[in-house]
This record gives sequence, structure tokens and C-alpha cells, in this order.
Amino acid sequence: LGTRLQSLRAQQGLSLGALADRSGVSKTMIARVERAESSATAALLGRLCAGLGVRLSSLIAAADRPSTPLSRFPDQPVWRDPKTGYLRRQISPPAASSGLEITEITLPPGKKVPYRAWTANAYAQQILVLSGELHLRTGDERFVLRKGDCLDFNVLRPNTFENRGKTFARYLIIIRKH
Repeated sequence: LGTRLQSLRAQQGLSLGALADRSGVSKTMIARVERAESSATAALLGRLCAGLGVRLSSLIAAADRPSTPLSRFPDQPVWRDPKTGYLRRQISPPAASSGLEITEITLPPGKKVPYRAWTANAYAQQILVLSGELHLRTGDERFVLRKGDCLDFNVLRPNTFENRGKTFARYLIIIRKH
């Protein structure tokens, strides 16, 4: 992850200070994540992605993943938040011509993951709950989502995903890439 973060920052010609200003994450913390001296949480990665104007999936995706229209389960990149145990699996193939990006999330009981509002390259997304119950706050709106519920929302407002239940909450995030 650190190498990928550093690569994305370099591609945009951003210094540590510029990314720190955009993301609200200190230069020291960014440098520690880039050098793999610190494990980043989902919330921290969300702030860095907002500062870079890229989706979290772009940061987590394996750079060496072959460009193919098929994404086999064992080859799908998986990332676990070291603080919350939040698990993120990139389901969509890297060469998806549909422009859709599907990510499966498993959020442990009693955990929540907050994301700041995006200021650059914002996008809309839908969430489909597969199992469990998920409390979602998007801006000032609050929703309780259960199995089969689907909600359309965007990243222009702060979003908080919370599992208040006693079982894991599993859900899909579906994004149409621009």
C-alpha cells in the first residue's frame, strides 16, 4: 500500500506537504505509511484518497494485477483494516469495460468507519446489503440498511458506516467510474 500511495502521489506531482494539506493527514504520517512503518486504517486511507482524488479501490488494487475482463475469486485483492478488522475485497476485474466497480465489504460487529467529504473527483455509489445490518450516515441523513436494501448516495458529504449489531455486516459498494 505504501508504494502504491507514493506512486499515486508522484503521478500527480504532489509533495508530502501538498497531500497533507489536501487530506488533513500529517506529512509524518503519510511518510510513515509510504515507508510501511505504520499500518493505515480505512478512515486514514479514505482521507488520503480524498486528497488524491482517487477511489480507495484504486489505492488497494494490485498494480501488477493483469488487465483481464475476468476476476477470479482467489485473485481478487483483499485488504484488512488493522484497527477495525474491516475487510475489503475488490471484486471487479481491473479491465471492466462496463465502467462499474464492485467492492465487497465485511464490517465486524461494533465497528464503524468514517469518511470525509470529497472535494475532487467525487462520484456516486450504491450500497447493497448482503447480510447483517448497517447504519449509514451520509451528511445529515441516517439510514438503517438490512439484507437486500440498496441505497444510492455520493461522497460529496461525509459518510459513516457502522455495524451496531452482533453479527458481521456484509455489503457491496457499486461505483460507476467516470
